Amino acid sequence: MKTLKALYIGLAATALAGALSSCQADMDAPALVEPKATMVPNTTILELKNTFADQTLQCPMKDESSKTPYIIHGRVISSDATGNIYKSIVIQDETAAIALSVNQGSTYTDYRLGQEVVLNVTGLYVGYYNGLQQIGWLGEYKGAKSLTFMSWSYFLEHSELNGFPNDDVKYVDQNSTWPSENPYCIVTSFSQLPSTGDGFRQMQSQLVEFRNVSFKEGGKDTYAPYQESVNRTLVDANGATLIVRTSGYSNFYNEMIPEGTGNVRGILSYYGEDWQLLLRGLGDVMITDKGQKNDPYTIAEATEVMDQGASGWVKGYIVGSVKAGVNDVESNNDVIFGKDAEMDNNILIAASADETDWSKCIAVELPQGSAFRASVNLVDNPGVLGKAIIVKGNLVTFLGMPGITGNGGTASDVEVDGVTIGGGGDLPGPGEGIPNGDGSEAKPYSASQINAMTTANGTNLYTGVWVTGYIVGYVDTGIKSYAADESAKFTVPAAVATNLLLANSPDEKDWNKCISVNLPSGSDARAQLNLKDNTGNLGKLLLIKGNVTRYVGLSGVKEPSDFRLGEGGGDTPNPPATGSTIYEGLTLNANDWDMNNAQAPTGIKVWQWDSKNTCLKGAAFANSKPNAADVTCISPVFSIPVSGAELDFQYVFNQYKKNNEMINVADFSGYAYILIREEGSSSWTDLAEMKAQGFAWTPWYDAKYSLNNYSGKSIQIGFRYVSTDEVAGTWEIKNLKVTGSK
Repeated sequence: MKTLKALYIGLAATALAGALSSCQADMDAPALVEPKATMVPNTTILELKNTFADQTLQCPMKDESSKTPYIIHGRVISSDATGNIYKSIVIQDETAAIALSVNQGSTYTDYRLGQEVVLNVTGLYVGYYNGLQQIGWLGEYKGAKSLTFMSWSYFLEHSELNGFPNDDVKYVDQNSTWPSENPYCIVTSFSQLPSTGDGFRQMQSQLVEFRNVSFKEGGKDTYAPYQESVNRTLVDANGATLIVRTSGYSNFYNEMIPEGTGNVRGILSYYGEDWQLLLRGLGDVMITDKGQKNDPYTIAEATEVMDQGASGWVKGYIVGSVKAGVNDVESNNDVIFGKDAEMDNNILIAASADETDWSKCIAVELPQGSAFRASVNLVDNPGVLGKAIIVKGNLVTFLGMPGITGNGGTASDVEVDGVTIGGGGDLPGPGEGIPNGDGSEAKPYSASQINAMTTANGTNLYTGVWVTGYIVGYVDTGIKSYAADESAKFTVPAAVATNLLLANSPDEKDWNKCISVNLPSGSDARAQLNLKDNTGNLGKLLLIKGNVTRYVGLSGVKEPSDFRLGEGGGDTPNPPATGSTIYEGLTLNANDWDMNNAQAPTGIKVWQWDSKNTCLKGAAFANSKPNAADVTCISPVFSIPVSGAELDFQYVFNQYKKNNEMINVADFSGYAYILIREEGSSSWTDLAEMKAQGFAWTPWYDAKYSLNNYSGKSIQIGFRYVSTDEVAGTWEIKNLKVTGSK
């Protein structure tokens, strides 16, 4: 069969029109011919990939008796216009994406972004080229069967164009329902990329975008040497890395890689045992210093990029707050300009201190229980009205208006003129918090300050400065050479003596809030500080002098030249004081939680961390339908050393529909449970069955449960999500905290 192609009117036609304008006055312009495919798709891309998983073979008939072939369709998401993608056309449908290996260049002229392609796969080969599943022809790689290029004529015989290109790209989260009518770009993170199973096949060849990332080679190297393909390194906010494969034959090979942080998109390829990102061109690299602390967004700039995945620092002035009971601001009647605030969970900031127009403001979320809320909310701190502020967070809609959410709530995440976030003295004791400093011995940098000093390439930010924090753990470099969920340890004795983790709190268990300390071999610092030989140092306050740089994937201190070991710690850590925090999580990430998605339906991740809305999200609505699931998300183990312990968190339920109608709140039963079990136990006890108070994304409801029966025990909390093939909504949870008193 012949491929039907659209008639594209080019520059030559435009020039000719100018030359012959007098002659063409009475002539009709030729109509564009829209290609129409005659083949009808009967298989999704994911179905095809799963059917022929781990095989390389010539695709058979789907039904031999009726001679029905496998027919797929998808929209083009790749482009070889810049020369960085070579002899490949990548298409995606509503389920997955796949690369078509074709022996032809400059295919972008007919196969443009958003062009729908219908492909008869029967007779072509489906298989792998060094780990990447694709469609092509049979070849050989290192003595084994492998995919190679199909001939261009054979591809044309098996394919048809359908309609004009639709280049309106939709941006969706990895766990969202993906559109069928538009090309789409999946907003994801390094940690979300699967390594096995249906999810692995589903993500191969997808158009993806990673946000808040930087190039290790930024400002130092070009994308590639001339006529040489090389790996460049993308680094995320946690220090994790991803290969960016770039060709020296591309038309941008000699461009300098930009320095700074931002968003990078491309085709998610795979080679050997590694994910690789293929840039389609320089337009896929959106790196800038804008939003960094040295170049914060203005109010106008931040408003312009709302809900586009942007995050960073914003500067302004505190002018008011949103009224109590308002979920969606629509006018000045919904806000209070001035100090007479009704709510302590938000403030309004604007470009000038005397602003009184809500549409020129940004609402800032003040995290529950944070130093930020305690020091800046207008209910308790009316004196901050009119003060200059610079604050870091995600630029998303909050309370129905442009907002900033996801702030860490510490002194490293916000600065207000004349206000000390968190308070404390120059030499705080355990649990009192650590104030910001200037790097001197008298006023050392806090761990949270150092944590904010990200440097992906390891260059020293400061040399010979003093830093202080509590010793809370170490990185087991025998597991991984960098900090991660499995390598960051908060117990003693340590497996290695090479490093420490410091934090602003002696109870910190989130490695993302820690900094690293290098303990060089043969040094006094290693001999006296390491947790392998000095277990009693856990929880002690450390004052140390060294160079601020990158170490084991974190901002940290290397080459220590002096140190002081302070109070706290001991072989048996002291129990928490009255009302103190035993465990805190689900604020910035869920790195220490087990999503346990093995119980989920095939190809569906029920539990995931929603980085945009900074919450844990359970949802089994996928592929445009509800799916039956019973999946539990499990907390890390933590101890309850005191009586009177309580579990607190915030939650919302939404989209619990049956036959497209929201179910009644009274009928919400059997869909959500809180579970509890002692360490080592394989069975759970129901702590409570969750009841819905409403179905909306706001307001967030507060939940509180007693853990008094578990004092003196080590436990885990579980959130059990249950759905059916008729009802599968969304359950979101954030700001979980366990507190206790003696």
